[in-house]
Amino acid sequence: MILYKTTNLSYEIDSRTIFSNLDFEISSNAIYEIRGNNGSGKSSLLKILSGLNKMDKVYYDENLESNITYLGHKNGFVEEISLRDNFEIIGVPINDTLFKRFGLTKLKNQKFFNLSFGEKRKAALVRAITSKKKIWILDEPFAGLDKESIKNLKKVFYEHIEKGVCIIMANHQEELDESVKIHLENNV
Repeated sequence: MILYKTTNLSYEIDSRTIFSNLDFEISSNAIYEIRGNNGSGKSSLLKILSGLNKMDKVYYDENLESNITYLGHKNGFVEEISLRDNFEIIGVPINDTLFKRFGLTKLKNQKFFNLSFGEKRKAALVRAITSKKKIWILDEPFAGLDKESIKNLKKVFYEHIEKGVCIIMANHQEELDESVKIHLENNV
């Protein structure tokens, strides 16, 4: 099932072309990696696909938006309250299995600002994973993660894909062998 289709998609910021002439399709049952150098438009493309930035040359079903979870560069937590409280205020129950899997169990009552960069990122990823959304759009999900966390996250990705859904991510770290690559370097 085709979820997105772009035709000759171009994007500018402050009169500077970020990418141009992008043509691709995104279907369910796959992981898509948007790859490119810093400033190539990976994050901008994710915002377009998530619906945050509307573009005429991106075609998708309007009902798709309610099935998207988006995680950008910022983790989207309140720094001054505990990890547990952050989950409670958005109405997402703490998933003990995922908290254990990512080494967050002992940190539930810690104020968010006391967590390391990697711990904060893992918490944000757990929140996205527990959203029950079919499409995960993730900006640099491996940033700040240790090897064990990356291994666990990859397992979660493959478990998610087996359900007939989709992951779209910007990634300039290690490639996933089983993913479909969308390269932005040569599109300006």
